[in-house]
Amino acid sequence: MIKAIKLKPTKEPEKTQLYEIPYPRRIIVEEEQKDSTLDQVVVEYPMEDAGDVGYFGKEYRPPDVKKAGAKVIDITAVMVNHEKRYIRWHLYDMKDTLAGENTIVKLYNQWNASLRYLKQNILTCTLGYWTVPDLGVITREYDEERMARLRDDCKKMYDEMAGNQRHMPLSQQKRRVDIVKYRGILQVAQAILDRKFQAEYGNDTYEIHIRQLIREKDQIYKMTFPV
Repeated sequence: MIKAIKLKPTKEPEKTQLYEIPYPRRIIVEEEQKDSTLDQVVVEYPMEDAGDVGYFGKEYRPPDVKKAGAKVIDITAVMVNHEKRYIRWHLYDMKDTLAGENTIVKLYNQWNASLRYLKQNILTCTLGYWTVPDLGVITREYDEERMARLRDDCKKMYDEMAGNQRHMPLSQQKRRVDIVKYRGILQVAQAILDRKFQAEYGNDTYEIHIRQLIREKDQIYKMTFPV
């Protein structure tokens, strides 16, 4: 049994909790950016089939995961039908711009953590179900050429450091840390360019979907997300 709080029609979901949604519902997830503009995602639960039950979490973190140092993702959205034995799940984070090494490494860690939460607390209850996975990022801007340049720059730095590693004295520990750093950034940038995410736990590979926010008004970037 999936452990979740039933979301009342008049209540808005709070962060970190997992909610059960047994009726059609629209949930708005918002993020205000530094320039005071707003990113807005409308998550829709249409409940098209009899027996559909939705689940939703904003920055979902299971009760047994400590807050300190925990990685969370903006949107965990799931649709389950136990009669027809199917499940659709969506794991998405919202990023103003999909670029830069800090942003993409953080996103990669968020995907890994949210997948782990999903498997331990939801997918274990739906073993054998027909599953439709959906993992990605919602952003205003994705510059693929910039991502390729980041990949190439990191590969150059990594290759140079790895080539000199055998001649590196033990005192140069920082150089060894840098090798690991550039190898990690290279892995993440290549995964986003290939649109393929290799989960840290297990052998599962997921297609990475990059969804675009549309500028609706001067201050609002928006999209509708059907579950």
